[in-house]
Amino acid sequence: MGRKVTYILFLFTFSVSSWGMNADSIFLKGNEFYQENNYEQANLSYKSILDEGYLSKELYLNLGNSYFKLDSIPQAILCYEKGLKIAPADDDLTHNLKQCNFLIKDKNPIKKSILISELIYSFLGKSPNYWANISLLLMGVLCILMLFYKISPELRWQKINFYSAIVVSLLFLFSVGLAWLSKNRIEDTNYGIMFSPSTKILVEPSENAAAAYLLHEGSKAKIIAENNDWYEISFDKKVGWIKKYHIKKI
Repeated sequence: MGRKVTYILFLFTFSVSSWGMNADSIFLKGNEFYQENNYEQANLSYKSILDEGYLSKELYLNLGNSYFKLDSIPQAILCYEKGLKIAPADDDLTHNLKQCNFLIKDKNPIKKSILISELIYSFLGKSPNYWANISLLLMGVLCILMLFYKISPELRWQKINFYSAIVVSLLFLFSVGLAWLSKNRIEDTNYGIMFSPSTKILVEPSENAAAAYLLHEGSKAKIIAENNDWYEISFDKKVGWIKKYHIKKI
């Protein structure tokens, strides 16, 4: 039974690692398309990685750049903002976000300073894929230790491998926990990017309500409440309601 479990763990580790290598090759291919000014194919390459659940600041940066070249400014802003959730202090993401800000009508506030707590969280959380890769590495080490424990002829080495496996197991669980924490942080948001060219923000969640103010594409609004079809948002200290389909959460 022990050997079967070991083989299964090895197989799982190899299959997931293979996808990681495949994602890297697709990413590099996307970079080649981008260098050749084939921004549509670059965009498709980056999105295919994102669709498989792979997240990183580099991926969001390059995907945002491809959207920028395709004149899809709201999509570019969304990608840069998502990248900054992984790496709050990243200079490239912040610089590109500022460039987008010049092109939209309703200017978004861009943080100039980063809290120490955000830097610490950025280091601990990183991207989910970073900790997932660490988990895979630890799983591989754990498999080797389990195998050595089974084949070691001496009791002393069996004990060493056994206790080492316990330590690695704890580190594995810790890395999995950080991957989960990082993923939840990325998915949890109170902000959204406006995608409609121009939309009236209403004083209440009703299509017959009066307009409170006007908001344009690319605007970053804070979501303060919601119901089935509407978001209550705040932008530049102005509050109102908007249909959900106008906004994509960061």
